[in-house]
Amino acid sequence: MTKIALVLGGGVSLGSYIGGAVSELLHACQTNSQSSDGGPVRIHVITGTSAGAINAALAARSLAINAELLPWIEKAWVDVASAEHLLNPNRTDRRAWLDDAAIEDLSRAMITADPASDDAFAATAGDPLRIGLTLANLYGVRYDMPYGFLNVPDRSFGTRRHADSVTFEFTRASRAGDGDWEDLRRAALASSAFPFAFPVRSLVRPRDDYPGATLPAGDDDVKMWYVDGGLFDTAPLGLAKHLVEKAADYRGDDWRYVLVEPTLRSSQVGPDGAAHPVTALTDLAADLTRAVLGQGAAQDWVRANKINARLEVLSALVERLPELNDRLHDPDEVGIGLKIGELAERVAEMQVALDTRLAERHAGPDPAGDYLDDQVARIEADERYDAVMSGTDSRAGRSRLAKLVFLLEAAGGLAGKDVMKLYLVAPREAGELTGDFLGNFGGFLNRAWRANDFRAGRRDARRMLEESLGDVISYDPLTEDHYTVEAMEPTWDMVPASTRNRLEAVLHGEADRVLSDLRPGGVASILSWAWKPVLKRLMVERAMRALQEAR
Repeated sequence: MTKIALVLGGGVSLGSYIGGAVSELLHACQTNSQSSDGGPVRIHVITGTSAGAINAALAARSLAINAELLPWIEKAWVDVASAEHLLNPNRTDRRAWLDDAAIEDLSRAMITADPASDDAFAATAGDPLRIGLTLANLYGVRYDMPYGFLNVPDRSFGTRRHADSVTFEFTRASRAGDGDWEDLRRAALASSAFPFAFPVRSLVRPRDDYPGATLPAGDDDVKMWYVDGGLFDTAPLGLAKHLVEKAADYRGDDWRYVLVEPTLRSSQVGPDGAAHPVTALTDLAADLTRAVLGQGAAQDWVRANKINARLEVLSALVERLPELNDRLHDPDEVGIGLKIGELAERVAEMQVALDTRLAERHAGPDPAGDYLDDQVARIEADERYDAVMSGTDSRAGRSRLAKLVFLLEAAGGLAGKDVMKLYLVAPREAGELTGDFLGNFGGFLNRAWRANDFRAGRRDARRMLEESLGDVISYDPLTEDHYTVEAMEPTWDMVPASTRNRLEAVLHGEADRVLSDLRPGGVASILSWAWKPVLKRLMVERAMRALQEAR
């Protein structure tokens, strides 16, 4: 059976691009003909971060509860994710530049809405449907790790892990009013809380989510504070792989990993390939945003491709093992079998000692032996190794070869790993998306930009489906106007006057807040009525000029 793991990257206002790609992918799966093996194509795993977390939550709701929600993903990103709603000069909560009240209301309406008569688990949804969101834990979770010195083996140091995640699981038994939907909604908003732009958010997490951590004494639940998950991982491919492997029979299915990542191909270079100089503070902020998101997007993707390359080398080496030593197949070569077995046992002991999850999974009297037995059974059943295993009919010979393959996997850091079928939905050219403007925040300023990026997401997802997944998904695309993308070069002059006025009003409010916190003494305090208005005007004018000069 073909199963999809959908990985949704971040990108702030580029969430409109991600939303377009998600809409096209869900439409394709819902209307596709059967896959090449005659079975349906189902989405079993969705991971997301930042804007991708919002889209992951919306996609999950559409798949598990209400398919009629799908068209509203476009309305959410194009009509609601607007500066007209996010810029509120009258708000009292000044913890961040943008007002998330509109997103709060929208998420409640779309992710935790009341049950409806058409509630149903979609045929294209995997059962279970697993959702994973990445988060940046603001204060981190403390772990005491051993140094590993031979002379002081008990010496440890404390470190804090800020990269965090939360997972959910929905089944055909899930209902619209279940509490998990509210937890998913809150987690999605926490994952998208870009620092300074949106307020920091808190989540209550069970202690069991952090085995081995040093947490404050207290109840079973711990309150933690989070910001944008894209700061550490804006393309959560590793989290998707973890959720895929939670299924006991995952190796028997045809898994396709589809990554939607609008920032993966972006770069701040000119036509001659040279980087643009930083000419304003807003340029620096925009470039830093792109750098953080770009680095987070690259790491999992690069790691997966390296693993795939090493697996190809391993397969080629395993196939030639009998050529390198024809005695490996001989059941009478007891000495070779003993040496391979002893070495495999030592490697298994080290792996169990270094991985607490393996130790917990094999908690019997001989955890290393149980782990090695499981790995031998896995390798013997793996079709990738059929050729080398078929060379011997003896049980001892098969076990010997499987243990040797286990050693080769361990040496390459490939124990239990499979080739990942990776597919990318992304713009072909850097700077192609209008939401790239102002460090990926510009899309909020113009509805036409968001609509254009949404159609670009649909277009690129359609291209990937037709060029790369045609063997498993065949569907009828929508009318061509859903994929028409205009060539736009966003500038400040294209921002509607009403939006510019609203932004200026917000800047006035921020300047008032800053100046009200000043407590000068003496004559300066007495004459504040004279110098504060002048300083406020200078602050607002300088901020507006910086925005107008920004790329």
